[in-house]
Amino acid sequence: MTLRRVRLRAPRLRLAKGVFFALVLSACATEDHTPPNVLLVTLDTTRVDHLSTYGYARATSPQLDRLAAEGTAHTRAVSPSSWTLPAHASLFTGKLPRSHGARYDPEGPLLLAAAIDAPEGIRARGLAPGERTLAARLRDAGYATGAVVAGPWLLEAFGLAAGFEHWDDAGIVDYAGRPAHEVVAAARRWLGTVLRSEPRRPFFLFVNLYDPHFPYDPPSAHARRFLPPGVQLDRQQRAQWPALYDAEIFAMDEQLGILLDYLRESGVWDETLVVVTSDHGELFGEHGEWGHGRFLHQPLLAIPLVVKPARGGGRASRDDERVSLHQVFGWILDATIGHDGEDPEPSETVLAEVHPMTATDSTGHWVALWDGPLKYLRASSGVERLHDLERDPSEEVDLARKRPKDLARLRTRLDRELAALPAPLPAGAEVEIDRETREALERLGYLDTP
Repeated sequence: MTLRRVRLRAPRLRLAKGVFFALVLSACATEDHTPPNVLLVTLDTTRVDHLSTYGYARATSPQLDRLAAEGTAHTRAVSPSSWTLPAHASLFTGKLPRSHGARYDPEGPLLLAAAIDAPEGIRARGLAPGERTLAARLRDAGYATGAVVAGPWLLEAFGLAAGFEHWDDAGIVDYAGRPAHEVVAAARRWLGTVLRSEPRRPFFLFVNLYDPHFPYDPPSAHARRFLPPGVQLDRQQRAQWPALYDAEIFAMDEQLGILLDYLRESGVWDETLVVVTSDHGELFGEHGEWGHGRFLHQPLLAIPLVVKPARGGGRASRDDERVSLHQVFGWILDATIGHDGEDPEPSETVLAEVHPMTATDSTGHWVALWDGPLKYLRASSGVERLHDLERDPSEEVDLARKRPKDLARLRTRLDRELAALPAPLPAGAEVEIDRETREALERLGYLDTP
């Protein structure tokens, strides 16, 4: 396939939105405009404050530290949702959840739990078949597009495989998903095939690593590394879960390093744009909650975002501007093939949404909006919260009553921002998710019923 050469143009987002733009565009816009390769990695369920790359006291992420030494670590990146499907849908489409619609939906076409006795059934809406994804854009421009994934919400049935010539979701059959060493081995096999058979064709490789997801089951040697001295390993003790989570991150980071070293050894490192991020975080008792997918607290939304540009860089830097995962779509296009008239107009709005399952959860639909140091949250039940994240990063103090003017201003702004977002495309035809997928999701706790 002949690669379509497209002249890179200035990004439509403001340059002030991050060092990323200046680094990537200057590094990737070579004289012949040959687009770079792209490696995009998501570290599932990985909260930013448990990574040594971002100052965590435990050395959980030495390989990510090494990557950050060659690029930019965004310190205030956030996810547009607190669980996997809507977050990845935003990453792949450049749209906020309100506009792509991938989420739990009692009227959605995907029957997740037809065999489970639930009041309204359990349904979801995957990514609409008509969405023009990042993979599709790059494939149409001549890229080899491949993905190797580990978590059940990334199974092909949920629509995220659109645009990928190769989508490997094999082996996702139980609560553990797919271990990182299997994912990385499969990713190396695909990439090796592409490099041997089409060495002049650029590639886009997406890899999803899932290990830190509950239940936390790291190798015993890794667990002992993070448990206090003399403490006997007991995977059922909730008090040990944060340490086991750290051990899972460390094990995953080792495999990330193996993947990155493969690019170096294959001679494509300098020609490859590398983006490593997460879809969401995890709660360990904050606000009386554990896990993810029901609320929009900061430990769920604050995510890592580390970018190593192609054909340049080599210097560690930090970017403190608040950015959203959905903006990565436009950034990668800016760094590779440029935009065309059909790409979504990028939104600079940083907001998040979550729709818990109405069949099994009464917490309601939550929306969050950031405005400088302020974070405004609103539930479908009418509950409103306001936090100053600079003075109260743990979100312990609700300022809704103390700052009524800010509350009213952000309420109005949120309504305006939501109204301006385009509606999602029509959902696909109704289908019943296969038994293996339902069982995997049920074992993970996603389909628990009363």
